[in-house]
Amino acid sequence: MISYEVLIDERVEKDLRKVPNHIVEKFINLLNEFENNPIQARSGFDAKQLKGFSGCLYRLRIGDYRVLYSIDNDNRVVRITKVVHRSSVYK
Repeated sequence: MISYEVLIDERVEKDLRKVPNHIVEKFINLLNEFENNPIQARSGFDAKQLKGFSGCLYRLRIGDYRVLYSIDNDNRVVRITKVVHRSSVYK
């Protein structure tokens, strides 16, 4: 199985400073799993493709927080762009 390259935007580091530690820990654990399959359903994580956006944009639920990411299947790249509270994720 060919794995995905996971790229994290600089903005995500800033986002993670505002997130509780237990969410940061779950996010870090999730990164290894993203390399194998960024779409697969996992226990405690709910991933869905977002409609109304161009490209393959997804959101992953970790408690009250959302991780936004895009997938380039041709080049096997996952780009994580945001980690924010659900109340402000789509603004």
